[in-house]
Amino acid sequence: MTIRFVSSLLAAAAVIVLALPSFAQGTVVRFTGQLLDVRNGFVYFTTGDAFKLAAAPRIADYDTGQPTALQPRPKLFARAILDPATKEVVELDLTTRRLPPDVAYASVTQYSATQAVTVRAPEIVGQSITGREVAVEFVVTVPPTTRLATDVYISTDYSGWNPRAIKMDRIDGQRYRAVRRFASGTKFAFVITRGSWNSVELGQNGIRPSPHPYFTKEVDAQSVPVTVYAWSDDRPNEPQAAQPGAIPTPFNPNPFPGGGLYPKPRATPPGGFPTPRPGQPPNLPPR
Repeated sequence: MTIRFVSSLLAAAAVIVLALPSFAQGTVVRFTGQLLDVRNGFVYFTTGDAFKLAAAPRIADYDTGQPTALQPRPKLFARAILDPATKEVVELDLTTRRLPPDVAYASVTQYSATQAVTVRAPEIVGQSITGREVAVEFVVTVPPTTRLATDVYISTDYSGWNPRAIKMDRIDGQRYRAVRRFASGTKFAFVITRGSWNSVELGQNGIRPSPHPYFTKEVDAQSVPVTVYAWSDDRPNEPQAAQPGAIPTPFNPNPFPGGGLYPKPRATPPGGFPTPRPGQPPNLPPR
C-alpha cells in the first residue's frame, strides 16, 4: 500500500515537472527589468526588448510566488520566465521595487522579439551605397529674357570645368532638361552656363553663386531642380529679348520688338486686328 502510494506521488510529480517547459529543458530562463508596456501579446521592457507572451501566462508576486492583485503596467518591475521551447513568457512575477538583473543579458537575447539597439541610426552614419545605376534628371529654369535659340549647358568639376560639358534640351519657354545615369554615391559640383565662362548663372542677389553640390542617392530616380535668376553677361540697359515662347502666330504676327518678321507699324488701328478665319492669310500690320 505504501509503495503504491509513493509510486503515485512520484508519477504525479513527474507529470507536473514535465508540464513546466523550463524544467523540461533543464534550465530556467529569466529576464528581469522595468515594464514599458504589455499589449498585442507581447511584453515590452525599458531596455528595448520585447518577449512574446504565452496564451495564458501566470501573473504572480515576485517575493512570494503567489497570485497577486498587481496587473502588468508601465513602470512596474517584473521577472519574465520564458519557455525555452516556444521562447514565450509563461510567467510574470511583478513588484513595485527596483530589481537587480537576474540573468546575463547575452543569454536571453535569443528570446527577444526585437533586436538590440546596436546599430547606429542611418541618419547619423549615412546610407549604404551599392553603386546601383540611377536615372538623374537636371531641370534648369532660366530667366524669361533668355533668347529662344540659346543653348544651356552644365559644367562640372569632373569635366575640368568644361563650360559645355553637358548640353541640355529645351522643354518649354523657360526650362531646360538633361537626363543622365550615374552610379549611386557619385558626387560632383556643377555650374550652369550658356557655353562659355563669360555667360554663367547668377543668383537671386545678382552675384555668381558657389557651384551646386550634387550627390547620387540610393534611389531609383532622382530630380535636380536649379533656377537661374540672371546671366553674367546680361546688360540691364540693352533692349530685352522677347519672352520665351512668343513665337509668331496668326494671332500675334509680330511678337518681337524693334523689327523681326514684319516692319514696325506706324499706327495701330483702333480695336486691333480682326481674328482671321481658317484658311485666310493673317492680317498684316498697315504700311
